[in-house]
Amino acid sequence: MNATLSKIDAGGRLIIPAQARKALHLEYGGPVVLTLVDGELRVRSVAAAMAELQTQTSSFLADDTASVNAFLTARRAEAARDEGKPGDKQEQVAASAKEADRGA
Repeated sequence: MNATLSKIDAGGRLIIPAQARKALHLEYGGPVVLTLVDGELRVRSVAAAMAELQTQTSSFLADDTASVNAFLTARRAEAARDEGKPGDKQEQVAASAKEADRGA
């Protein structure tokens, strides 16, 4: 649908032509979401707005999950390297205790 001329009545109501309402699946009395985008008024059904939010949330969660997985992989690799090194903290504590016993 191309641009259509419409009017705003004395009560501030905007008349949305039937063809546009049908294309947007807007029903009489149904809620809509109005958004100002770059100086333009955007009218969407609540269902369309929710679908967009769900898509954005899914993308965010996928990115977040990838970041968490990368972090966990790095931490596991670091832990594996640390396990193979001599001088584990428990060993250091035990060695310190032995030295303290010898000195007493």
